[in-house]
Amino acid sequence: MSERVFFHYEQLEEFKCGMWRIVRGEEREVFLRKAANLMRDSRKFQAAMERALREWPNSCLHNLTAESSNRLAWLGHAGCLLATGSPEENTRIGWHTLNADEQDEANRTAQVVLDKWTKSNLTKLDQLELF
Repeated sequence: MSERVFFHYEQLEEFKCGMWRIVRGEEREVFLRKAANLMRDSRKFQAAMERALREWPNSCLHNLTAESSNRLAWLGHAGCLLATGSPEENTRIGWHTLNADEQDEANRTAQVVLDKWTKSNLTKLDQLELF
C-alpha cells in the first residue's frame, strides 16, 4: 500500500460535517436507530458510503490510507453521517443493535466500497510516487 496521507483536522470533511460531535438524550436514540436501519439495508448503506467517497476526498485519503485503523468502520460511520446525520458515537452504538448476520452483511458491503476506493485511488497514489 502507499504511504499514509495526513490532513490537519480542519481540512477533513468529516470534522466539518460533525462526525465527532456528541449527541445525548432522545436525539441520540433517534440517530442510533436511523444508523442501524441504514446498515441493515445493504443497497442504501452502500450508496451512502459511496457518497462519502465522492464528497469527502480528504477524509477518505486520511482514513483509508491508515491500514492500522478499522477502515470498514470509518466508511460505515461516514456513510451513516451523510445519510442519516448520525455522528460516529451514535452509529457505533447502533452497530451493536445489529445481530451477527446483519453485522456480517454490513461489513461485506463496506468491504466492497473499500475495495472500490482502493482500486481507484491507491493505484493513482503509487504512480505519483514514481515521480
